[in-house]
Amino acid sequence: MPRYLLGVLLLLLVSVSEMQAQGDVVLYIEGKPVYRSEFEYYYRKAPKQTPEAYLPAFINYKLKVRYAMDSGLDTVSAFRRQLSFYEGRLVKSYVVDAGMEEQEARFIYERNKQRLQTNDWVRIAHISKYLPQNATPAAEQAAQAVMDSIYSALRSGADFSLLARRYSDDADSRQVGGLLPWMPVNKNMQEWVNKLTVLEKNKISVPFYSPLGLHIVKWVERKPFASYHDKKEEIQAYMEHGGVCSSSVRKDVLALYRSGALAGKYPDWALRLQEVHDGLLVSYLTRKYQETEYACSEADLEHYFKQHKSDYAWDLPRYKGAVIHCRNKKMASVIKKYLKKKPMEEWKSALEKLMMHTAVPQASIEVGVFIIGKNQYVDKLVFKCGSFEQVPGFSYTFVMGKKLKKGPESYLDVKESVIRDYQAIHEDSWMKELKRKYKVEINQEVLKTVNNNGSN
Repeated sequence: MPRYLLGVLLLLLVSVSEMQAQGDVVLYIEGKPVYRSEFEYYYRKAPKQTPEAYLPAFINYKLKVRYAMDSGLDTVSAFRRQLSFYEGRLVKSYVVDAGMEEQEARFIYERNKQRLQTNDWVRIAHISKYLPQNATPAAEQAAQAVMDSIYSALRSGADFSLLARRYSDDADSRQVGGLLPWMPVNKNMQEWVNKLTVLEKNKISVPFYSPLGLHIVKWVERKPFASYHDKKEEIQAYMEHGGVCSSSVRKDVLALYRSGALAGKYPDWALRLQEVHDGLLVSYLTRKYQETEYACSEADLEHYFKQHKSDYAWDLPRYKGAVIHCRNKKMASVIKKYLKKKPMEEWKSALEKLMMHTAVPQASIEVGVFIIGKNQYVDKLVFKCGSFEQVPGFSYTFVMGKKLKKGPESYLDVKESVIRDYQAIHEDSWMKELKRKYKVEINQEVLKTVNNNGSN
């Protein structure tokens, strides 16, 4: 073939190649191409709709990514650390053979099963009052009085987890209602072991002493040994610590990842990694804007609500106030008299303050705007329909407040909705600003081909 013809042919091939590459671009953002493969990747995950209907949301997303990159958010150390963590999770799905990992984890469990079966395993909850070794008799008597009162309340049906959260001195378990992780019986203090040997499931012990102080324990669950399911996460963490020594690691894939060539073997790798990167970036950007650019003050929300009050009209009546459970009618009279002097917004904290020095809860309160059919106590006591059962430990229930028939009185009655709508307006304004900042060009011809490429 003559050289000039070969040159022309090569030029044509290059031109065709460039045109094909150009044809894969579904849109440009300030000259930077976004390829059809990426658009299709997100589009397949979207609710059922046409590519044309999904495109605006995708453009908004990519505009935020572009702005976040230009703002340097991808260089923030906190972002880099979090990205590294999520990338590690993603890499594991490629590098680790899930079947082999499961097999190896079970092997490790079976190898240690005999040791795990030497004792019964228990899950218990506790309420504890810690006492120093040199506690005075007066301190011991005070702690005993508190624990006796708690025990009395539990015997009357009070919620164990609620009392643990409020009165237990164990900071770690207090947040989860006193619940402790699975452990062998013999890993507990001897005083606890003695109680657990005679305790029935879901029953509570009487208050008892140990070298740490006073305790009430509840047997939640018991079994002869820890199952594989109980120990699986712990075993997998041990295996991950072992790293490449694990037989479940595909060392050839790990080598590809380390050399930056993973996408050659797994074409979806680049898109999935970009999804993690961009999604995290947009999350950081959105949080930044919510905290700064369109953070809303109480005055902003009140002003917005007054301008759009008709948007929040109700079809069904509401009750604005509180549902209060207490130990008796006499206590109810005390609470009513005390709360009437205070604004409704302070009722919850005021009642907690009133009950601060009681050994066990004397009352509980739920404050809000209640719609008919959503709260059994409001339905019965306000709207005169249905029935309710008393809360264990409290023999009397009453309400304080008033009916709202036409709509909310204040933005506080619908605060979540007002915040959402207020931020949506600012989000829309922000997106218009980004569209002015970055020129968006859509390749309609490529967009029309999306349905022909396996999307939804």
